[in-house]
Amino acid sequence: MTNREEMMSEPTVPNGFRLDGKGNLTALANIKTTDLIKDEFVTKCLSLAKKQQESLANFKRLQMKEVDSFIELLALEHDVELGGKKGNITLRSFDHKLKVTIQNQERIELGPELIVAKQLIDECLDEWTDGGNVNIRTIVANVFNTDKAGMVNPQRILGLRRYEIIDESGKWERAMDCIAESVDVVDSQRFIRFYEMDNKGIEKAISLDIAKL
Repeated sequence: MTNREEMMSEPTVPNGFRLDGKGNLTALANIKTTDLIKDEFVTKCLSLAKKQQESLANFKRLQMKEVDSFIELLALEHDVELGGKKGNITLRSFDHKLKVTIQNQERIELGPELIVAKQLIDECLDEWTDGGNVNIRTIVANVFNTDKAGMVNPQRILGLRRYEIIDESGKWERAMDCIAESVDVVDSQRFIRFYEMDNKGIEKAISLDIAKL
């Protein structure tokens, strides 16, 4: 075993001792009874929480598998070959009182093409606001504001592409093309959510978040 592996391995704790938060050995006789009871309670809680987490993860995998099997069966019935990732769907019970939704959420990053897009947009703004109203410059500038980590919000920037702006110079269209080219899908995650209609006809989510129960 290397020195690095020895440093990363769990230290051996002799009988009658416990490790404190700083990694120091402390004799059980020198630990307050309340601290020992608290330690036992927290350890037990975390053990149960991890088992529950694993159970929920298995539940999600099984439900996703069931949904995918249903979609494949539906595609087979209509003689359609599915390709790529399955999109967002909603499934309802026959009486419409129960609902299951599947959503795909992609995490994206914007590449260096964004620098070119920002330059073209700035040139457009210089032309449009020359001697005129500068409010539009402020609005667009806010789109490119960064957070504390120095990162821009991709959704705000992609939202610029929804505007139907006619620019004779073609710079705005080129900027939008650059933004589209800058998009890089880092990863994606699938979510499954459950809803039930109460006796008043109000649809409510069935929460699996322990903090909301």
